[in-house]
Amino acid sequence: MELVAICVILIAVALLEILLYTRYAFKGISYTAFVNKNEVYEGDTIELTEVIENRRLVSLPWIKTELSASRWLTFSKKDSVVQTSGSESTFIPGVFSLKPKNRCTRVRRIKCIKRGVFSFEDTVITATDILGLIKTSINIPVKIQITVLPTASEGKDAILSFNEPMGEISVRRFINEDPFVVSGSKEYTGREPLNRINWNYTASQNRLIVCNNEHTTSRTALVLMNMQRKDIKPVVCAHIRDTEAFIKMSVRIMEDCVKNSCSCAFATNGGTSIGTASDLILTADRFEGTLRLLAQLENSCNYDFKEFCENINFGIFTDIFIITHYIDEHMLERADKLRLIGINTIFYTTGEFPEDSIKYQFIPITKFSYRWNVEEDNV
Repeated sequence: MELVAICVILIAVALLEILLYTRYAFKGISYTAFVNKNEVYEGDTIELTEVIENRRLVSLPWIKTELSASRWLTFSKKDSVVQTSGSESTFIPGVFSLKPKNRCTRVRRIKCIKRGVFSFEDTVITATDILGLIKTSINIPVKIQITVLPTASEGKDAILSFNEPMGEISVRRFINEDPFVVSGSKEYTGREPLNRINWNYTASQNRLIVCNNEHTTSRTALVLMNMQRKDIKPVVCAHIRDTEAFIKMSVRIMEDCVKNSCSCAFATNGGTSIGTASDLILTADRFEGTLRLLAQLENSCNYDFKEFCENINFGIFTDIFIITHYIDEHMLERADKLRLIGINTIFYTTGEFPEDSIKYQFIPITKFSYRWNVEEDNV
């Protein structure tokens, strides 16, 4: 009889414990997560800090957190569980044991291996009771967003055209001479303005000498990126390895233009139904804004490249850089037309070069390579 009573009491205690944990398992439990940087470049490492706190007088012997992240934010192998090869997400589990009035902090290092805007929406927290009889879960929003800016391609891929954009260049004639470009000096004829007189030369020559200025014009480049896959109707976006290589090459060209004081612009037939374009890039700040535009660029395309080019005013540019997976006769015809009006066209491609096209300039691009879930010492 006593044994029966003990069993009844144990069962009652277990049921009571289950009831209490079911209703109050997460009462007094708080979870927060944050990163030390919200905007980084490809290849940079950031830190994700998770803090879980038990404010109650009752311990939690086992509590598990599970954070979902993009596969392009790589954690160490011991921190993450890779899903199937077709999945875009990685789950990052964490197991804690919390004493009463106790807090636990865990810092994870993340390597950002691809441009994009990534977010941690919520964390699933699972807790169990002291006896391990039940498990209960809740979702806690974290609302973390990370912008990963693209970086430029490296090595031999970054070869610019033979007519490298170098800001302002000298031309034979223009409306007015450029007062900031001095090519020498000449004797004063009476037709030059007095502010052209070089008084140092005048004193040494005992006659009026004026500065001889050049006529200049400014160079403006257009980086034109084709995100369309070849010979597929309706229009389909190119493979991600091609697209990411295009973006990195675009960044390299624009970066070199900014360094050489050459204004440039970016345009692509992907991202939206009407394509995506930047403002004219004149300064480092504008260039950084374009990097954010590229970070947000969707890997989608439904605008035919030929039709897209027909809506572009090429006349305001001096150099056109076409970055594409393939090169067809329409692109070559457009390059011929542009050359007739003095606009230089250069092709960058991950595909094959056309035959009998010596008169054009083609530069190969290496496709973007990637991997995720790297080892701990690489993160």
